[in-house]
Amino acid sequence: MPTYRVLVRGKFDRPAGAVREKLLANASDGDLADLSFGETGKLTYSRHLGGFSFRVRIDVAAGEGAEQRAHEDAELRAMDLLEREGYPYRDITVSSTCLDDVRTTRR
Repeated sequence: MPTYRVLVRGKFDRPAGAVREKLLANASDGDLADLSFGETGKLTYSRHLGGFSFRVRIDVAAGEGAEQRAHEDAELRAMDLLEREGYPYRDITVSSTCLDDVRTTRR
């Protein structure tokens, strides 16, 4: 079962009023812990409220289309979170790295 680190990126679509205040209150302070890929996913963005990233680690069944399934799952998780919180968004893109393909070099 391959594991993917998936990065979903997008832009906020002109948040206003209470939504904007909520986003600003929860904005990232640039902590490196915000850059981790966890099983539940992590939404991060800066105080200028331009773009955001959602980082998540996903296990999918091996076989043809595994990467596509990981992308779809991550995108749905990100969109679910954004919609649940009432954050307007647009321009979603998805990229990933399969951890099974990562090679380390020994010295």
